[in-house]
Amino acid sequence: MEMPYSLQTLPPEAIDILRYYATSALDSAHADQIVDGAGMSERGFGKGIRRLVTKTYLLMSGDQVYRLTDAGKRVVAELRDYDDEAPPAPRKSEARFMRRHLVLVTPRSLSVNKTVQVVLGFDEADETEELQAPVNMLLRLAVVNGDPRRPREASFILSNRHVQQSFEISAGSYTTARLRIEVCQYQDDSDDFEFCGGMYVDLPVSLDDADQASAAYGIDVILKEE
Repeated sequence: MEMPYSLQTLPPEAIDILRYYATSALDSAHADQIVDGAGMSERGFGKGIRRLVTKTYLLMSGDQVYRLTDAGKRVVAELRDYDDEAPPAPRKSEARFMRRHLVLVTPRSLSVNKTVQVVLGFDEADETEELQAPVNMLLRLAVVNGDPRRPREASFILSNRHVQQSFEISAGSYTTARLRIEVCQYQDDSDDFEFCGGMYVDLPVSLDDADQASAAYGIDVILKEE
């Protein structure tokens, strides 16, 4: 049902005032009653009441007491009919928060200035943590005492299946290199994103050939679904 034209020309504050009269079944009310009953600010009340008085829907019959005119009563009746037949406004669903397990696979140790490949990936989602739709994600990896010093980024789409990303890293002339990982989730197909978890792992660095056996490290991150 479309809102009557007489109401479409009014600001929302004026509609709130008329709705107060419609629900309270009063023909006149003090300004303080209206502000409290309609849950309005003083500024909003002032804006709305001026328009209603100008349209001659309300008259001030006493000290801050406003009375509906015959035209005002007709508009209130139209608003009541509209509210009775209009479909209820859809409720905004609450966001869901789900855990996904992030795994880093890397050699047990690193050799100075030798490039190796590490893998970051997400396990498959548990049945109770499944996404309703894929989400856009961002992985950031940086190495303290190594390369890349500045975070290297990889964007990807995460569904309920396993997914992984590879990065190349190397260690400098230090005894330890720290891998820092951040996981972010893009918001609503935009360039904005939220941090949703991360971890760091310290690996020993050797001048000789490093231990190439693989080690896995994991952490849960929190995803948000609107």
